[in-house]
Amino acid sequence: MTANVTVGIDGSSESLAAVEWAAHEAEVRRSTLRILHVEEWPPLPIVPLPSSIPLPTSPSQWSEELLRDAAEATRLRHPQLTVTTAAPAGRPERILLAEANDPDRAELLVLGSRGLNGALGFIVGSISLAVVGAAERPVVLVRAGLHHSGESAPAPSERLPSGGDALVLGLDLQEPAESQNDLLDFGFAEAARRRCALRVVHAWSLPAQYGYAEIAHPGVGVEIAEHITKTLDEILAPWRQRFPAVSVSAKALVGVPGAQLVYESADADLLVVGRRKPRVPVGPRLGHVAQSVIHHATMPVVVVPHE
Repeated sequence: MTANVTVGIDGSSESLAAVEWAAHEAEVRRSTLRILHVEEWPPLPIVPLPSSIPLPTSPSQWSEELLRDAAEATRLRHPQLTVTTAAPAGRPERILLAEANDPDRAELLVLGSRGLNGALGFIVGSISLAVVGAAERPVVLVRAGLHHSGESAPAPSERLPSGGDALVLGLDLQEPAESQNDLLDFGFAEAARRRCALRVVHAWSLPAQYGYAEIAHPGVGVEIAEHITKTLDEILAPWRQRFPAVSVSAKALVGVPGAQLVYESADADLLVVGRRKPRVPVGPRLGHVAQSVIHHATMPVVVVPHE
């Protein structure tokens, strides 16, 4: 048995969707699912409770009821899955960050994300942002109403290497390839577990000074795209050898990276992006690409920190 897949819940629809996604992931990894709720009193529900519903009288009662309901519902949908619960007390972001950074507690941390709301703006959630922006290991953010929500996932053996499910991984060629090894390792390993296709993409656009060159030589953009694709193939060559069962494709997309990753992953099961670790401790930090996909993508997003 490997380490736990840990999911943090707060009672919101997003966190309950995260529980369902984490349950599927635990099945794929053949891991235990650990449902965690941090006791922070008083509880502040995302949606105001009707006056007919009494508030719990203690943090323990709140946590017990929340964890019991989530665990029972998960066991009904996933009877073969081992489910445990925990209710540590303290600051949620600190405890969740400790969970994410300790491989003995969790091999993967899953959190709910509210993404971008057209009326309210960026409301991904301060706790989720704080954790994903400072974690030393991968963190998955799940929106409500996503793939597999409330449905039974195909068993890993039923997935085909080039089946309908796919993972999209964004690779930044402006960063040294060796600094993104953790990102590639996660993407390939996850695709191998799920037995699904992996699409590695890099988004680019011509610098302003290339404008006249493109007018004079309309094929310059095609040449650059071909060069980028060739570079991607060269970077991926050793990974293809390590994971021969994974069906991999490399793609150069023209446009803003965050937007192109969102468009490319519209039919994907998971979007994987990197987050460069700051060289000096400056608090939580997310790059603009990670920020964009977290707020706009409708599928689960995993942020993988790398050097």
